[in-house]
Amino acid sequence: MTTKKIFPLIVAALGTGSIHGAVLVSWDFSDLDWRAGQGSGLVLNGPAPNPILDASKANTAPGIISTDLAPSADLNVVINATTAAGEADVRDFDFGGDGTNENYLEFTITGSLAGTINVETISVSQWRNGGGAVDGMAFEVSVDGGGYSLYDSVQVDANSGNGPSFNTFTFTEAITGADSVGIRFAPRHVNQGSTGNLHINGIEVSGTVVPEPSSLVLISLGGLVLFDRRRK
Repeated sequence: MTTKKIFPLIVAALGTGSIHGAVLVSWDFSDLDWRAGQGSGLVLNGPAPNPILDASKANTAPGIISTDLAPSADLNVVINATTAAGEADVRDFDFGGDGTNENYLEFTITGSLAGTINVETISVSQWRNGGGAVDGMAFEVSVDGGGYSLYDSVQVDANSGNGPSFNTFTFTEAITGADSVGIRFAPRHVNQGSTGNLHINGIEVSGTVVPEPSSLVLISLGGLVLFDRRRK
């Protein structure tokens, strides 16, 4: 009888331990304003601080750890007198305008326990500052330290010079049971675009953490009680 009473507790902990469809990490750029003395953002195309945002600015779910949000070497991130609060003016994804997108914004999420990350969607909120900006919105991912590859597909933003009206592009592809996932926002040219800039005010990753760390405590306690009762 004792075993029957305790076993449902363990099953319940397993069944409710996931964070279903939750935001695993989000960057909202609300603290990004180099005009307040950080970096040289008042100079157009001045060198941006690296990282753009440190890990403490990431909004993470329980069981998720994020690295800094950092640009690749030749990516220019500008904050100047015309940049609104809470957004970054990002340019030169195609450095030199040779038709190849060499640059990206990058961060990595890691589970506090191995094999617990399931990614469901990745999204970006942005607007193109004119026809010269890259028009193919895209993310690349690296699972558990492997090579980077395209996540889902490339989505075309046909709007140009439509700011400051932000458009959200959401990408869907299942990644399950990962220890860590490296994520790069790496837009590219599809129909048009050169070295122009995007205004970005948010990047978000959603999915599940299985099981949630607090549930593991319940499972462990349930197992200990069951073991103790069986011994008696």
